[in-house]
Amino acid sequence: MQKTVLIIFFVVWYSTSIGQRQICVDGNFTGSPENGTPSNPYRTIQAAINEALSGDTIKVAKGMYSAQALQIVEKKVHLLGGYAGSGDFNHANPLANETLIEGTEEAPCIFIDIQGASIAGSMTISGFTIRNGQRGIELTGGWSGFLDNIAIENNIIENNGTTGTSQRGGGIGLDGKNVIIRKNVIRNNRSDRGAAIGGTSSHIENFLVADNIIDSNKGYGDHGGGMIISGTGTIIRNIFDGNVTAMADPSYGWGGAICVVNEDTLKLITLSHNIYRNNYAPDRGGAVFVDEAAKVLMEHELFYDNRTKKSGSAIYVDEHWDHTPSVLYMNNCTVWGNSTDEPDGAALFVQSSSAHIQNCIFWNNGSDFDSIAEGHLLVEYTLTQQGFTGSGNISSDPLFADAPNGDFHLKSTNGRFNPLTEEWENDEVNSPAIDAGNPSSDYSNEIEPNGGRVNLGCYGNTPEASKSKANAVVNETALISWTIFPNPAKGNITIASLQSGSNVIITNIAGRKVFNAVIKSERININTAAFDNGVYIIQVVNNGAVEAKKFIVRK
Repeated sequence: MQKTVLIIFFVVWYSTSIGQRQICVDGNFTGSPENGTPSNPYRTIQAAINEALSGDTIKVAKGMYSAQALQIVEKKVHLLGGYAGSGDFNHANPLANETLIEGTEEAPCIFIDIQGASIAGSMTISGFTIRNGQRGIELTGGWSGFLDNIAIENNIIENNGTTGTSQRGGGIGLDGKNVIIRKNVIRNNRSDRGAAIGGTSSHIENFLVADNIIDSNKGYGDHGGGMIISGTGTIIRNIFDGNVTAMADPSYGWGGAICVVNEDTLKLITLSHNIYRNNYAPDRGGAVFVDEAAKVLMEHELFYDNRTKKSGSAIYVDEHWDHTPSVLYMNNCTVWGNSTDEPDGAALFVQSSSAHIQNCIFWNNGSDFDSIAEGHLLVEYTLTQQGFTGSGNISSDPLFADAPNGDFHLKSTNGRFNPLTEEWENDEVNSPAIDAGNPSSDYSNEIEPNGGRVNLGCYGNTPEASKSKANAVVNETALISWTIFPNPAKGNITIASLQSGSNVIITNIAGRKVFNAVIKSERININTAAFDNGVYIIQVVNNGAVEAKKFIVRK
């Protein structure tokens, strides 16, 4: 996992204008007049914003811009820091040219408000250190739905937020559609809920939170130390480290790293390839809290060294107040070394909701699973320390490479990836989690020899999956190259270029069959209207050969 989440911040070079005009800012400029040219830049960022039209690019030179409460209202601009200044605005290098936006306790460092009308194009905030504001960045679109297509990337967002209020998002207050938060360091922020990133508006759609380090943020309320989020979107390849909730009243609180809430049961939030370590919630959900009828898909997630006082040291799943259950799907995740103060406290706690677990590893957590109030657990093809009844479940030491130091690759005599050297090395033993996954699960991303079956844990079906002793023998001539489209699917999906007589099997992420038929033609159209939103596996079997592919239903 370490290799897949290595994040190189700020190595971003802008050599051409993103928008229409270029407007320059240099706080150290002492001449006159100020007209936004490289030789006569504006001294303040707000002056450049006021001059800009939608589509313009504002290039900001290094230095500290103090007592800033920047307002970008009813326009989309590209605000880029990291330029050398003194007439040089050709290339941005934020590492060499630190550009500080120093805020105040009275207002966000950057306030973005688009409510009056839809504005074409996109907006970018990139290359700054944003700190000490009432918020770092606040996005608001009201009820209009016009706030969209904004990228916040390659920034350091730190020491922002307030306490004693109902604020959501001390670092970033999230709203709108198609918002990207990528390759930022978001650290040491504070808020009531979601100290790093907070957004619970019903207008949040298709967000992407990717490749960020979300570190040491403190929630003073009882939900979501690092993040609180609703809507639809994906949280992928982030590191959540040392986030805490319930600072104001440490007697109760849930979700040290993330709290996901969604009253609309059709909305899906995907958590994929994230690392959660050293997060804390005093009650349940040391890392993740799935609440209020939310539907969450976890894939290739790694949880270790998270803590709670009660059961649910890593994950807590709870119902809505009207008793609508939340739903968690976990596939190829690793949960290790999470702890609670309760002697029998479990890593995963389900209350009046459901969790479907497959191809995962739960080890060294004290207890693995717990549920109350008709909480439903379906656990299949999973390695657990306590043992759990279900198809394909096993209980045996998974033989991680070096779990205490964060390396959860599986030992293999035929090849294990070492993230420190980025080379493959051989062990003297084989992990029992190799080739132990659901036979119908996709394994196509595992390099050969892969045994024709997915590995358990967070590296299963990834290029870092440990190698098998040898591949299973299959009839490679029995299948031709078949395709699926559209992907994602809404109402229908087509499987084309099939060989006559192929058996087509579709399973959901929990391994339950939703379609099974022998196809006599080269093409089949399948109605997916009755399928829930989520990830599905198509398995085509013909004359002893098996091939699996993944598709998504997103309505």
